[in-house]
Amino acid sequence: MKLTAVQFIDRFLGGYEDPAQQIFLRAPEALMKYKRTSTLKGLSWWRRRGTQQQQQEPTRRTRGGRRHKEEKIWYLCSIYGCQALLGMTILAAVWLARVAAVVTVLALSWKRLKKQDYLNPGDIMNDQNQNITWSLNIFYSLVFAQGIMFVTILLNPLSYYFLFNAGIKYKLFDPSGLKIILNYKRCNYLEFIAGNVKATLQMHLVTFAKKLAVSNMADDKLLGVGAMDRILRSMEFRSLALRKLRAFMEPDELGKLVNMLGYDKSHKNKTTEEEDIRGHTARVVLKLSPDLLVQSYPQILYAISSSLLSTSKSNNKRVCKCNMDSDLVWFGLRILDKLTDNPENCRKATNDESGGDLLSTIIDLTIPCCHGHGHGRSMRSNTSTISDSWIEQEIIPLLQTENEIPLPFIDKLDQEIIVGMALNILSKLVAAPDEAGEKLRKETSKHVHFLTNTGMILDHVQATRVISCLAVDKEGREYIGKFPEIIKKLKDCLLSKTPYVNITKVAAKLLVLECTGDEQLLNQIQLFIEENRTVEDQSFSLPISAFIEELDFDQLHQPWIWNFVQSLDVEDALFAPRVNHSDAAAKALILLTTECASNVEAFLQGINKEELNKIVNALSSEDGDKEKRRALAQFEGRRNLDPETLRRVKKIILAEGEEQATGMHAKLLQNLRAYSGPKEFDEYMKLIDAALPKVLKAVVDAVATLEDPSSAENLDHVKDDMWIKQGKVLESFIGLAVQICRSPNKRSDFSTALKYANLTADTLIKKLKKILEVYMSPSTDFPCIRVSTLELITWMVEENNSYWEILLQCGVYEELNEVARTARKLESFKLFHCGIGIPTERTIECISSLATKLQEKLKKIPDFERRYRYGEHASRISVLIA
Repeated sequence: MKLTAVQFIDRFLGGYEDPAQQIFLRAPEALMKYKRTSTLKGLSWWRRRGTQQQQQEPTRRTRGGRRHKEEKIWYLCSIYGCQALLGMTILAAVWLARVAAVVTVLALSWKRLKKQDYLNPGDIMNDQNQNITWSLNIFYSLVFAQGIMFVTILLNPLSYYFLFNAGIKYKLFDPSGLKIILNYKRCNYLEFIAGNVKATLQMHLVTFAKKLAVSNMADDKLLGVGAMDRILRSMEFRSLALRKLRAFMEPDELGKLVNMLGYDKSHKNKTTEEEDIRGHTARVVLKLSPDLLVQSYPQILYAISSSLLSTSKSNNKRVCKCNMDSDLVWFGLRILDKLTDNPENCRKATNDESGGDLLSTIIDLTIPCCHGHGHGRSMRSNTSTISDSWIEQEIIPLLQTENEIPLPFIDKLDQEIIVGMALNILSKLVAAPDEAGEKLRKETSKHVHFLTNTGMILDHVQATRVISCLAVDKEGREYIGKFPEIIKKLKDCLLSKTPYVNITKVAAKLLVLECTGDEQLLNQIQLFIEENRTVEDQSFSLPISAFIEELDFDQLHQPWIWNFVQSLDVEDALFAPRVNHSDAAAKALILLTTECASNVEAFLQGINKEELNKIVNALSSEDGDKEKRRALAQFEGRRNLDPETLRRVKKIILAEGEEQATGMHAKLLQNLRAYSGPKEFDEYMKLIDAALPKVLKAVVDAVATLEDPSSAENLDHVKDDMWIKQGKVLESFIGLAVQICRSPNKRSDFSTALKYANLTADTLIKKLKKILEVYMSPSTDFPCIRVSTLELITWMVEENNSYWEILLQCGVYEELNEVARTARKLESFKLFHCGIGIPTERTIECISSLATKLQEKLKKIPDFERRYRYGEHASRISVLIA
């Protein structure tokens, strides 16, 4: 490589060390620049090794060859480490032998000098022997001094041991790793010679790399941040390295790392070296981002936003993301994902000076353009989306062969994960509290192309969460209602038979499968596909994406595979928790249909009778269990299904979370039954009204669960899981019962419903009173539980006088005093989402007023005093008997 004289001098006179030392330290390094550049490629920040070479060399490769190459790389590193270990062992043995010899010489010399027993006592006075004592003293003194010097020299190999130990610890076996280790040794020697003993002892390898990374020289930056990246990817010691970094990194040094994420505006021409610095820095900042506060480093949002904008936009126009540097976008989104886990950081996204056009950039990244074989069409078209048919017909056959998956297919999987990350970030931004969240939600609603891209709702649960947050505000609900396709897609998600499919997780597992080529897993996938095609009732067939999501990668403990996962940066996606997409869709529909008749009308117009009947049947867990048993019967008993494959099928079909699902369905039906618009939906209302027996039975069963002695100990704890879970169910079902009973055009008789549910009025009233007792402390999880309970009791008082005496005998009147005393403001809201309360449009009385009016109604009962005293006396007798 050619270097000008100025560049040569700059190479060895720059850096953080004393300039007087540079001519000795940097001259050889400057002359070997080409060699160093080639070795640094082994320490790449790219997510996929050799992607750029694959683009430039479109020769046909095999997945097996690439897999063997990865194994060979790890194997050679291990062999190098073993050889080094063997060499160090032999060297240590020789060194110990030399030390033993020197120690023996020192001991003998010291012994002779101390005893002075060179001559026999009779020969001491002999004149011929007078000079022997002095001569031998001088000789043994010289031997002793030389031994001390030799021991000092022998201590030098300890430094090599420490260097070797550092290489073992952080897997720095390649030339780049050895270079940073040798520089680390050199720097420590210089510091020690300069007298900085304390600084030498406190300087760890990762802190030394950090010192290089924040220097002013580009060469040092690249070497330092590359070493930090490599060390933080160490499977065994990354936690230790992170702790040391957090302990020794100053705020201004972290600020310099953050600034390195963005482009250097002083350089018009971007070099590969600058891109490598930004790439390695992004990986390092990603590891540190969970502890970062945007308030302390406001430039981080602008640095990431400008990087994303520069790769995804050009001249303020959307461009195809095939042409963007997807790896930089990937790490930028990953950092934002970690930052937005803190709600305080989400507030800063509204600051244009620090955040730039961050929100628009993220929304733009949720809509990938053509890539792969899309041929210019949107990725949401039928031919270019990651669908079950695409996975089954194109990806799986390629995985079963030794041919490597084409790069366009890999890019498609990457893009799907990028879309999922962008949607996840957006869902956290629009859920930000206070004015910041309101501003972000309004800005998001202005992006029409985002709301019209409804295909993402079916693929990504994060998109459903975004819709839920936008529906918190009244204006947002009404605006979303103008896009009926959104409500239709949410309805499809609600009725999905596999609610736990996470397409982002599926794409990540396909990427790992492409690397590992695990024959056992691929055979299980193929077996599932064949058996799934031969299911007698195809309505019970399962999507291939659901099966892939349930795959267990037990071989991830293998070092070379873990190294690949770390390079791809898909660890979080692989181990993401299961999320119920159906529940998220139900929550979004509940928010959209709350106090919005137009959205209720749009939902009822887009659903048929059979689909609504499925929602109604979901109110009963028994009906859901029957459906699951029918689906499971289609797969059980098949000879070709091995136990492991059948276990995964069972896990898909027997999905958990039924209690929460029934509560969500009841809440949605409550909003639908409240519709009183101009259009008639009599057939639909009959279906909902017919569910009243199920609703009442569910209320009684939920209270019985709370009364179970095994859970009674935890009822006083507000955050008890059982207390919260049953509270959500009770609020939803009681609210639905109230809506059915109070509707002027109801088609169900209350007494008949009690009879069909095999219940009595006194049993129901006792359970309602128990609800008032147990849920004295209101919660944002179920703010209307006591309001709905009082409304149902009030309706029963007004509807049938046969319930009067039962109400008085059960002690409802006395309990109303406690309800009025413990009333809270949050009970005037319909529901809460993202910490925001959604009030009702109709004039709603506070719960204390409802309790007082109900007491007044009870007082108007004929012979109230006599009946009340009788009920009080009867309750005392029952207590004594108990």
